[in-house]
Amino acid sequence: MRIGLCSSAFGALAVAAAMPVVALAQSPAVQFQVPAGPLETTLPLFAAQSGEQILYSTDLVAGRQSPGVSGALRTDQALTALLQGTGLRARRTSPNTLVVYDPDARAETTDDAVEIEDVVVTGSLIRGVADGPSPVVTVTRDEMDRNGRATVAQLLASLPQNFGGTANEAALGNGGDRSGTNSTYANGVNLRGLGSDATLVLINGRRLAGTGAKGDFVDVSTIPTAAVERVDILLDGASALYGADAVGGVVNIILRDDYDGAETRVRVGNTSDGASGEYQVAQVLGRQWSTGSAMLTYEYYDREALAGSERRRAGDADHRWLGGSDRRSFYSNPGNIVVLDPATGSYVPRYSIPDGQNGVGLLPADFRLGQTNLENFRATSNILPRQTRQSAYAAARQSFGDRFEISGDARWGMREYETVSTAISTLLTVTRANPYFASPTGASSHTIAYSFQGEIAPPKVFGEVESLGASLGGTADLFGDWRLESYVSYSTEEAHTGSDGALQSTNLREALGAVADSPATSFSTARDGFFNPFGSGASNSATILDFISAGYTRNQSQTRNLSANLQIGGTVMTLPGGPLRLAAGLNFRRETFERQVTNFSSGTAPTVGARTKTERDVSAAFAELRVPLFGETNALAGLHRLELSLAARFEDYGDIGQTTSPKVGVLWEPTEGLLLRANYGRSFRAPALRELNDAASASPSILPRGSLQILSMILYGGNPNLEPEEADTWTAGFEIKPTGLPGLRLGANVFRTDFDNRIGQPALESILTALSDPSLAPFVRTLDPVNNAADRAAVQAILDLPTTNLRDLFPANSYGAIVDARYVNTAKVQVEGLDLSAGYGFNLADNAFDLDVNLTWLERFVAQPTPTSPTVSQLDRPNFPVGLRGRASASWSRGPWTVSPSLNHVGNYADLTGRRIGSWSTADVLVRFAPAGGLLDGTAVSLTVQNLFDRDPPFYDAPEGIAYDAANANVLGRFISLQLTKAW
Repeated sequence: MRIGLCSSAFGALAVAAAMPVVALAQSPAVQFQVPAGPLETTLPLFAAQSGEQILYSTDLVAGRQSPGVSGALRTDQALTALLQGTGLRARRTSPNTLVVYDPDARAETTDDAVEIEDVVVTGSLIRGVADGPSPVVTVTRDEMDRNGRATVAQLLASLPQNFGGTANEAALGNGGDRSGTNSTYANGVNLRGLGSDATLVLINGRRLAGTGAKGDFVDVSTIPTAAVERVDILLDGASALYGADAVGGVVNIILRDDYDGAETRVRVGNTSDGASGEYQVAQVLGRQWSTGSAMLTYEYYDREALAGSERRRAGDADHRWLGGSDRRSFYSNPGNIVVLDPATGSYVPRYSIPDGQNGVGLLPADFRLGQTNLENFRATSNILPRQTRQSAYAAARQSFGDRFEISGDARWGMREYETVSTAISTLLTVTRANPYFASPTGASSHTIAYSFQGEIAPPKVFGEVESLGASLGGTADLFGDWRLESYVSYSTEEAHTGSDGALQSTNLREALGAVADSPATSFSTARDGFFNPFGSGASNSATILDFISAGYTRNQSQTRNLSANLQIGGTVMTLPGGPLRLAAGLNFRRETFERQVTNFSSGTAPTVGARTKTERDVSAAFAELRVPLFGETNALAGLHRLELSLAARFEDYGDIGQTTSPKVGVLWEPTEGLLLRANYGRSFRAPALRELNDAASASPSILPRGSLQILSMILYGGNPNLEPEEADTWTAGFEIKPTGLPGLRLGANVFRTDFDNRIGQPALESILTALSDPSLAPFVRTLDPVNNAADRAAVQAILDLPTTNLRDLFPANSYGAIVDARYVNTAKVQVEGLDLSAGYGFNLADNAFDLDVNLTWLERFVAQPTPTSPTVSQLDRPNFPVGLRGRASASWSRGPWTVSPSLNHVGNYADLTGRRIGSWSTADVLVRFAPAGGLLDGTAVSLTVQNLFDRDPPFYDAPEGIAYDAANANVLGRFISLQLTKAW
């Protein structure tokens, strides 16, 4: 991005801001044309025309008017003129970085010349470097506001480089999330589609505790938006710098800590049809003094659930109205009598139970041979859950003399969610012991495919997630430019999740009369009656239905991360090309994962799982060296600048072993305005604690095999024999900022990641094709339990385990397959592609314009599930990354007004049958009014419309019963929001 708004730079201003007059370094003349107007508008335009990085706080420039600047001037002269009359000054901190500050913000001034401290950018551990060999995208808080994003999660979801198929609440329950690990409806980041566990998320450079069923990704939704200064997205493997798990990239969320005053923010929004509203309010309080600062932020956010009934593409499983298939289920109400086909192992409807009757006194002739009742099982589920979030953030820093500074921060977040799943459906085995039993064939028992939709409310899913984090750090200036830095940080997340109103299989069998009344339950068929499965609609009493739906689950989990870091850095020596700089240090962290599961799906008492606690200690030593071979002092033709970046990190995992992650990069500027970069890194990611240690469990499920429905037993659990993942990453690209055309910037970046030993659950990730995909055959055992005693014994052994859910619902001889969905090291995943970016900032008279384009093209995304299976392309497939994603935006500003339209695009692709899924383009627009001076000084009002033309996602005939690909699109529709911000 053109501008990096860096809160860490303002700690460096503690000394520089004391200078009443600042002399800027010499720079070549540039043709400037920046009209008068608010500084928050003129500074971005100035930065675009100068081609340099201008660091400033949005709070610092708010409400200040600039006289503008025009003509051919050096950057230092032009910036001085631009700041004339604003009360602000500027100073250069590196060859292409300038910092704007308020000289009156400190209590005392001095005429002594003091050197500004250099800032640290994401992608390097070394102070004073303005860029690195890895590509970094920076999004500021102001850009978040201009894009109408209410949360950090929404911001990151809009990036073309981020894949929404995992760690995304909109994909969970709608067929898009293949991982099955987002147990808390969190929102994470999945750069390049390599997995949310392969993207490292930091806050102010510090690690956070994980979330989800494995605790292996970070929930970014509880971070208060009002506290965000900027978000840096490093689009490259960075294990040598930040840790072995930074394979797909790094997201570093920088929170501001230098605010002086108060800011109130209120935002309301809703879909244009009123289906789902959101409400947000935030308050920021800050105070600065001569040697330090303190800030406190609180934010509340509430988003209503979006019901499937509000969006037909999500709530209607019959897709024939779109030219697709009828995905309705024969598990219905009234139900269907089914038979097990021994040749295929599938259940096939044979007779339908008649509609419009109460299930009493049915005769054989009443059943309809060859007809099938169908149920729209998507009718009652939600697309999005109700989410309520509270978050708070506090930060403070204090200097002691000229050499020492202590800083600390604390974060708290509380997130509550509630939603409903699809209605309960199951296979019922009914015998003549049930007084309502009737048979069209005179048989003594039947199996009925039955849905409780319309009788029992869909199971309720809910949870409460609380996160805490704190860090305390200090810096000490030693000698020369050498500095010692250290910090200790602690982060934890505790989740209490569960479901109510689920099927209790033992109770169901008792209510059906399949087993005798149990003295361990309060239910009595003699008193309360039998369950009648032959009726249509509400044919059973509330007492019976409550007894059947008494199942529930309760999960409690906690992750913790304790880190300590010590780092030293400075100039080792001065080379002809510039200073040779080093950063080196030590790091220690302890990761902890605790979990306990209570389940009441069968039996007469809940199954209370043992509380498991696993932890590991990781010790690391790291170093980064920046070697300037050519620079301003020894530049040659074609070698205006040439730098090498070398880094390595050694890590010792107490339970896995030792790894070393190297990284080497080069920066080459053959001429001014053209920068070439290349980078190679190697990463090792240790298995997550749960991937290693999770207890074995199993659960029945109905899986498709072509048009057939197969009762299958799914195996879950950890694998103590897992090996670390290994990855090689390459990037190469260029940036062009032509000196003859100020404000223009062009960039390209090619990338490739080769993953070996990738940890995953191949069968679970493609569960709906597990029985038909040849590449998944090693994970599937096809059964013939009726005729094969070994198959029958294998199923019975699983049913006898206390950790098997619904273990008494189906007999062993009714299963047609066992699917192994446990964690394994897959053989290979390979991703390669291209990022393109372009931008141009210019002005016409009093109008300022800014244009941006950001595209990502995936050329290759292939996987090999096992060492012996063939390589399979997963690119341009539903629920996997799409080849082309992009976003283009424009901005026009004049005086207090800003209008910013944008266009989002997802390319076309095809489903597994070859049917085309069309491209999806949506438009957003923002109108902002931010007057300077007068009664409304410091006030900004923004109206944002997302999906302006209310475009539906392209049709995909999903087996899950929805009519779109939830990993690459959404059905939210047009969303309108209004935000008011007031600085006091």
